Amino acid sequence: MIRISSLMRHVLYSRIYIWVDVVYIIETQKAVLIAFDGQKAWIPKTWLCRIKRKNGHCVIASPPKAGEVISVKISDYHWAKKFA
Repeated sequence: MIRISSLMRHVLYSRIYIWVDVVYIIETQKAVLIAFDGQKAWIPKTWLCRIKRKNGHCVIASPPKAGEVISVKISDYHWAKKFA
């Protein structure tokens, strides 16, 4: 059963999520170091919804290597907070 408070929270605090291609550098338990447009930034893993590693048309499940281009799904709010 859905509570009114959770429904209102979803409506008021809903975010738009975007896919961004970034360069993967290194990963720790809590964050991922990425490079985008000449800037490096630590992105907390809690901000990331998904990470995709692409090789042509197929998505590979193994962890990415340093310097590899990956796609991350992140809210536009958090993206703007880091790179604006």
